[in-house]
Amino acid sequence: MLELTVNAKSPAAITAALKRMREMVMTGAVEKDTSFHLVLGPGLYRESIRYNMSNPLVMESAPGLTASECVIMADNCEAFHQGRENRSIFFLGPNASSVTLKNFTVENTHLKSVQEDNTKPDSAEAFVWDNVNGTLKAEGMKFIGRQNTLFVRGNSWFLGCRVEGDTDIVYGEPDLCFLEDCSVHVRSDNRGDYNGYAVKSRTAAGKKGFVFSACTFTGEKRKKSSLYVYRTAGLGQASTGRNFDNSAFLNCKVSELFSPEFEWDDDMQLDIYPRGNAESGIREYGTKTLRDNGGEEPADTARRNVKSYTLTDDDYFKMYASRYLVFDGTPLASRLE
Repeated sequence: MLELTVNAKSPAAITAALKRMREMVMTGAVEKDTSFHLVLGPGLYRESIRYNMSNPLVMESAPGLTASECVIMADNCEAFHQGRENRSIFFLGPNASSVTLKNFTVENTHLKSVQEDNTKPDSAEAFVWDNVNGTLKAEGMKFIGRQNTLFVRGNSWFLGCRVEGDTDIVYGEPDLCFLEDCSVHVRSDNRGDYNGYAVKSRTAAGKKGFVFSACTFTGEKRKKSSLYVYRTAGLGQASTGRNFDNSAFLNCKVSELFSPEFEWDDDMQLDIYPRGNAESGIREYGTKTLRDNGGEEPADTARRNVKSYTLTDDDYFKMYASRYLVFDGTPLASRLE
């Protein structure tokens, strides 16, 4: 493994280090399968990051630092640069094979400007994993934005991370995106009193989609609008095999500020597909409600959207009780070795 250390005082320090890695591979100075270890010194890095090499990459803050002491930050959005690759702050492309991220923050500081609910020009990802062949593990990370904070495809594992935003905070087209002991926080909308949405899935048929295990969902109270843990795109169909609402919520804690309906479907004007069952659709198990006074209690699921499903004990212990069960048959199983 080849190790490089960067300093926040140097302009575009991370971009320069990644460029140096690419040049070493292109010139044959290092092999194409050489692993890179990039260590970030403390401070604020005002730049956008792109990585699309097959070399395995470990990128982390220096030992002893917290995620808040090492921050990659910029202001970007679809109105400035079109496409996720260009509008995000940290983009990992389709050629990446194995990426590990630890203990730093990625923040897109863009403030929404279009006063028409949620529009494409205000799409402003902090982080994008646009990869269907490799694997990603993110540990102790913070991802902060507004609309579309965290986008994923393929296979990824987020452990002990925090994600903040106001709309579709965690979204994408994952084969499996496993979020374990993470916190998802719905911020107030900088434009005013709009609904807030935490999760949106557009998974392919037969894929596990998003799986949240022991995660916490919190939010900032609206005056009249509502907070939802999940919202559908309303595009899933058996005939296309795409845009399935595959998301599992296992032993999660959800603030009482969120709607007891859990899922938003525009008052049933949009179709949640497929209907929740043990393996797909929107399903939950062991949810607890967090009260404003700090207490918690088993959630009352009587008012859940009718398309959702409450897993039985047999369902849970057969398929979801450990990360080993969830990862079985997926590329993420190799991450457990």
